[in-house]
Amino acid sequence: MARLPDFLKNISPVGETLTAIDGGVAELSQAADAQNARLSVQTADEAGLALWERDYGLSSAGSLAERRARILTALSGGQTVTPAYLRGLCVSIGGADRGEVAEDFANWTAEVTAVSENRLPGDTGALESALTRLMPAHLQWSVVPCGEMTAEGTLYAALTGAVCVEITA
Repeated sequence: MARLPDFLKNISPVGETLTAIDGGVAELSQAADAQNARLSVQTADEAGLALWERDYGLSSAGSLAERRARILTALSGGQTVTPAYLRGLCVSIGGADRGEVAEDFANWTAEVTAVSENRLPGDTGALESALTRLMPAHLQWSVVPCGEMTAEGTLYAALTGAVCVEITA
């Protein structure tokens, strides 16, 4: 509407029509954004996830994070499970800032570390679900959540940590 001269926008019914068109375009844009958010795996609601699960023949059991992990794993296709691929999964599915992989070929084991920088590590349930689906049966693996804390400047604070377990009877 900005490209038209003012005298044309002031003529009835041209001005009213252009105003209605602008309102319709804004409404359509909002509806398209809402539908895209519903269908994007990262932001999908229950109904959106159900569409993905139906298309890929996946289970709808578990939390939203686990369901998203299953869908993202299925979308990644049949790839060879390499250290680079595992590091990428730590970020894309595990929510970590980076991933590290330690392999022990002699014992057929792999340790996948999901590293969160300057924050506590998040839940690794979704990552573990994805690895259960992807990893070859002969390979033993584990996921280690890790929080890496750094301090800048000449004075460094000592960081200490502990594990606390509460057992209720």
